Amino acid sequence: MNSSLPRKSTRRGEQKRDQIRRAAYACFRDAGYHDASVDAICERAGISKGSFYWHYTSKQEVFVDILDTWARQVMDELYDQFEQSVLHHDYIGAVTAALQREMRRGRAIVPLWLEFTLQARREPEIRQALSKFYRRARMAIAEVLRPAARGKLDEAQLQAVATTIFGAYTGLMVQEVSDPDESHVRTAVEDSMAVLGFWLGQAGEAEASDADADSDGEPQA
Repeated sequence: MNSSLPRKSTRRGEQKRDQIRRAAYACFRDAGYHDASVDAICERAGISKGSFYWHYTSKQEVFVDILDTWARQVMDELYDQFEQSVLHHDYIGAVTAALQREMRRGRAIVPLWLEFTLQARREPEIRQALSKFYRRARMAIAEVLRPAARGKLDEAQLQAVATTIFGAYTGLMVQEVSDPDESHVRTAVEDSMAVLGFWLGQAGEAEASDADADSDGEPQA
């Protein structure tokens, strides 16, 4: 099939692509990227190979599309998940609870996530798609933290904290897959977020103290 031919996007076409993505995801999860064949994907999706190649030019293309779609869906759900946390009186506690809810998703996707990461070393398209996912995740976490960090962290510090939290989250998920009995992920999230809340509180108190000192030092009119 000529991959340069434009594909008309229709609702039915999008539904078919979603059907293929879901089947491919299951095949990649169960067999790994290399051992999952187009034939197996088609059998799982209940479609012909001709239908597969109408929507995707290769196994790699559907692999990248899974990453792109996954990134959009996860970020949308993350924003929805954390939106109410911003308005909660116990902001850090609400964000902690939202992170713990997201960990249920993490347990299901970590094995394939690791597969994606290994493939990213070999294939530039997959590396770009995975990089896009990571950037979106870091951006989402930074926006979630922004209300609590306002006036306490500058932009570079906020981005650094967001990167560290995302790195810790992915690391905790990998640990839980490898060592579920001893990793104590839920407790680790609670304790680390409590420390973050303490640091942000300390930063706010220090800033308020500096502002009071500056005010006391101003000449009286």
